[in-house]
Amino acid sequence: MNEQPKLLRIPRRFATVGEVLGAARQMGLSNVLLLSEGEDGALIFLETEMSFASTNWLLDRMKILLLVPNIFERVER
Repeated sequence: MNEQPKLLRIPRRFATVGEVLGAARQMGLSNVLLLSEGEDGALIFLETEMSFASTNWLLDRMKILLLVPNIFERVER
């Protein structure tokens, strides 16, 4: 029984960076942006190989979601 465990529900918040990355890995996400702030205040921006347009589109959608959280339907995966 060497099956990988399946993610049954995506939490709204995670406690650690490891949990965030683990969930992304289990979901098999292909386009990923990671935004953070370093201890010195530096902005950290990591991404998978995405075009500028795809990155910008994803960021714009997230800004809309943050401003108007009920505009998208939450889907449990």
